[in-house]
Amino acid sequence: MKIEVNLLEGQQLKASFGEHEIISDQSVAAGGKAEQPEPFDYFLASMPLCAAFYMRKFCQQRDISTEGLKVVQNNENLSEDNPYKKKITLSVTLPENFPKKYNKAILAAANTCTVKKVIQALPEFDISIV
Repeated sequence: MKIEVNLLEGQQLKASFGEHEIISDQSVAAGGKAEQPEPFDYFLASMPLCAAFYMRKFCQQRDISTEGLKVVQNNENLSEDNPYKKKITLSVTLPENFPKKYNKAILAAANTCTVKKVIQALPEFDISIV
């Protein structure tokens, strides 16, 4: 997928891909207006969004209500010396009448998240001038 980024006013950026656009901003401390999420916030939000998608699909395939299904992500710094070393924890609240026999299976579904798999595979980056 090709993603094109254009500079907007202030510290705002617009990423365009397919039929979609995402606008980011920076905090006031970083010179932005904090009117949109920062790029790193979008990155962090992609994990629980992806996991929740796979859990919803799991429930839909079994005619299980998703009312009350909730995913909360906590991000913890693991090293004072390395601010990039993080522990990401997802806590799942299952629907009230969720069948206990599927507890392990729905967590397995969450673990099929594409975002998690790409992060775990340690993607390669190449930045160049064209």
